Amino acid sequence: MKTSKQLRNLMLGLVALAFMASCKKDNDDPKEPDTDLPANETWVIYNASAGWSGGVYALKDNKSREINLSGLPFFQVSSNMGGRAFGKTLYRVNSAAGAQGLLKMDINASGNVVEGKFLASQSTQYITNYLVVSATEGYYWDDVRGGLKVQTFNPTTMERTGEIDFSSLSEGLPNESAGQLIIAKRDDKLYVDLLLGTKLAGDWQVTPPNKEVAIAVYDLTQKTILGVTKFAGTTNLGVFIDNVLWSIDEVTKDLYFVAVGDMKRQSSEFSSKILRIKNGETQFDQTFSIDIKAYQFPAEFNRLFAYNNKIYTTIPSRAVSYYGGGQHGVKYRDDVWYWNEIDVNTKRATRLNIPADSFYGTQNPFFHNGEIYFVSNNTTESFFGVNQYNPSTKVVKETFRLKESGRLNGFNIITE
Repeated sequence: MKTSKQLRNLMLGLVALAFMASCKKDNDDPKEPDTDLPANETWVIYNASAGWSGGVYALKDNKSREINLSGLPFFQVSSNMGGRAFGKTLYRVNSAAGAQGLLKMDINASGNVVEGKFLASQSTQYITNYLVVSATEGYYWDDVRGGLKVQTFNPTTMERTGEIDFSSLSEGLPNESAGQLIIAKRDDKLYVDLLLGTKLAGDWQVTPPNKEVAIAVYDLTQKTILGVTKFAGTTNLGVFIDNVLWSIDEVTKDLYFVAVGDMKRQSSEFSSKILRIKNGETQFDQTFSIDIKAYQFPAEFNRLFAYNNKIYTTIPSRAVSYYGGGQHGVKYRDDVWYWNEIDVNTKRATRLNIPADSFYGTQNPFFHNGEIYFVSNNTTESFFGVNQYNPSTKVVKETFRLKESGRLNGFNIITE
């Protein structure tokens, strides 16, 4: 009887050990890959550490819903504020080491991001705005070559090819530029911000003599300036060179711009607005504007994407100031920026079910395969990742999140 009991206990112990070994084996095995991740997509991730430096990663077969970048190959850059994808090629402001200009990055045969050709700016300042239109058509701004000139370049060879001169629009003011912050192309016309004014002591923005914004329109076929269109009641189109504040609605073909206003004084009378030049026109639609005061103030719009008569931007949950008033510095970059969908016709804003963002990354949303993708960095919720939103079904889905890998300052999708 005693022997039988001992034998039974021994058998139970062996079964338990076998079960534990099985569990350990299951835990040690790598996770099965997500079967719903598109095999034909390469995800380009612009990662940043506590500062702004970081790496550019390309993930294809190793994509997952939770990504730990540790041990993965990357391209190191001194300031990682994202980049733009054209086909299978990537472009970014400045070299890996921080030299001023435009850098082309390629993905090699091993699927890794590598340094390509570099188009150096003659300037030593962080000001090289650019636009890639095709493999052979590109535009950029270099103040040393002339503030009222837009340079042309070949995005494949990364060689300067000429310039477009807007000097005839000069008013003889101390600070004048065309295309410093906005370079957009629709059909055969180039739209560039025209900023004529004075940079006051202690300001980084240029103050125009009149409280208005201006866009110069250039006909690329006729090679002539068509004219200048102006909109009163706000100032300062655009904000930073790698914080693009214009968008073409690919459904309606309407062209939208953000005027951030004077970010230091934040005048209620001349507040930040979203403006429009309708499809087929070259003048601002004087009947249309979306005013930040309708949603929050003091504040300004600092992201922009348009799709099918909807505007996608961030609206802060409280008043914010990039300068002072007890809201300067990191407080402006708190988790207070919420992604919203604004109906162009009703101006009604709907907050999307996406984690708040801190504005450390400045990338705009983008449309891909029927969905709109949004980057968020949220320290409070420890979320650093991407959500995708279906504008037809209104469904939000988490695309991926970084795990123990710092911030996400940019995201591109390259399709094979």
